[in-house]
Amino acid sequence: MTTGVSKDNRSITADSARCAGCLTCMLHCSFRSLNKFNLSKSYISVERLTDRENEFEITFTDGCDACLLCGRHCPYGALTGNQTEDTA
Repeated sequence: MTTGVSKDNRSITADSARCAGCLTCMLHCSFRSLNKFNLSKSYISVERLTDRENEFEITFTDGCDACLLCGRHCPYGALTGNQTEDTA
């Protein structure tokens, strides 16, 4: 399943089929916003689906500002960040 979030000129696309559930994205997100690791305070959520083994659901909260940090640190390529140039 593919999900994503967009803010301003940045977007993140999440491909849950590539997710291994390592939670690296959540740790980096919480550290950026709190200066400490706290999975419950992350703006991205990775949850294991109970009906399938090794399948995960990736969602973003409204607080996500699409900073692209999660995509830069995802070791499995499940998160892809994109930034477009402003054309003003």
